Amino acid sequence: MKTAQQAAQAWEQSAGRAATNYSDGVNGYSGDWAGATTRQQAVMLANLNAAVNRGDWAAGVNQVGTQGWKSRTVAKISNYSTGFTAGAQRQATAIQKIIQAEATIVNGLPPRGTYEQNKARATSVMDQLHALKGTLGATG
Repeated sequence: MKTAQQAAQAWEQSAGRAATNYSDGVNGYSGDWAGATTRQQAVMLANLNAAVNRGDWAAGVNQVGTQGWKSRTVAKISNYSTGFTAGAQRQATAIQKIIQAEATIVNGLPPRGTYEQNKARATSVMDQLHALKGTLGATG
């Protein structure tokens, strides 16, 4: 029988194999992930509400506590950098759309003027950006 230390070491050493298996599982999925996921929205909401109403959610948060959250989060900080880098192309796609939209909007504004005119300009920018909501992301 393995010791706890040996089991922990085996767990850590299996990371590469586990990551490959996970990737293979994702890539091998042939179903409709989005449809299957969104069909469960009511179940997710019901389960979340039940957990909150029973006190399970608060108990879990309180069990970890602020210090536990901080230490666990900082211990996994490399995940943040990995995700940040993995999302770089999508960010580049989105920011290109955003900057293009801003340029189009600003070029169509009347010249700056009085406080009231400038306030109207700012409102116009906000309204036009709001009208583009949902279209400026990497996939929108």
